[in-house]
Parts: sequence; structure tokens; C-alpha cells
Amino acid sequence: MTALCLRGRVIASGRIGRSRGCIVVSQFRKRLGLLAFSLSLSLGLAACSTSKPAAPETIPAASPAPAADSRAPADAATLALYRKWIGEARARHPYPESEARMYAVMMCESSGRAAIINPAGPYTGLFQFAAPTWNDAWNTYRAEGMLDAKAQIFATALAWSLKMQNRWGCYKKTDSTQ
Repeated sequence: MTALCLRGRVIASGRIGRSRGCIVVSQFRKRLGLLAFSLSLSLGLAACSTSKPAAPETIPAASPAPAADSRAPADAATLALYRKWIGEARARHPYPESEARMYAVMMCESSGRAAIINPAGPYTGLFQFAAPTWNDAWNTYRAEGMLDAKAQIFATALAWSLKMQNRWGCYKKTDSTQ
């Protein structure tokens, strides 16, 4: 086995041409070229999502700790708190739908369970965000973490204010008159 070395550190290994125990870079270029192309394409596409990442927003109070069992239904006090936060989020990020509609989408997506993770997606939290969507530049709440219930509510309100409602399957399933 040989290794590709950079400043004395091994950064790759394989059975390509040898030069003092390290891979000859010119012979490694084909493998590296495909990796570099993939990386530059990914970075280029990420840069296209928005011209300037928005500054992270903070939300006033910490979320309650998620239930130990993510399958356990949310209790009435927790759901009442979520309704309050939905109202606060809508005031900060106005969107045309009612607060009742956002609540209905949340209940459809997660039944109010903040720590739920859907292994089929994987989608996470109250509004079942996918990690790439949560971490995208539009989401100024991404630093709070996907399992933070309040951050999920405020991020969803922000997304809806940006006309991103079509990203939720349950948005289409809930009644628009709510």
C-alpha cells in the first residue's frame, strides 16, 4: 500500500505509482479530478440557493425538552405552548394562512412530537424537516437545531412567509379554510 501525503500527513492511500512511499500525484489526478468536480458542483449549487446567507435569528426562550419517548403523544400543555409559539412566529414572519392551518400541518406531520424522526426520509421534528432544507441559507433558525420545537415553528413560519408551503405534504392534505 502507498499513501498520498500532504505536508507529512496521509490524505489517501491505494496501489498507484510509488514515489518515496507516497502516491505520485499525477497518477492520482483521475481519481481526484472526479472528486473535485463533484465537490465544486455541490458548492456551486449550494451557492445558487441564495446570493447571501441570512444572519441567524435567535428566539427568545428555550424549547421544552423533548419527551423521552419520541412516539409518545404531546400533552395538552405542550400543544398549548406550540399554539402560542405559532402565533408569535406568524407575527414575526407574516404568511397568508391562518395559525390554525399551521397547527393542522404540524399535527399531520408529527402529532406534535418534537423529537420524532421518520426513518423513511429521514425527516425530523414537528414539521418533519429534511437536514438539507433545515441547513439551507434561507433558514435563519438553523443554528438552534432541528429538534428544537420553537426553532421548527419559527423556521416554518419563515418558510411560509417565503412561499415555501409546497414543501410539506401535509400542507396539501389540510383544509385551506382553517
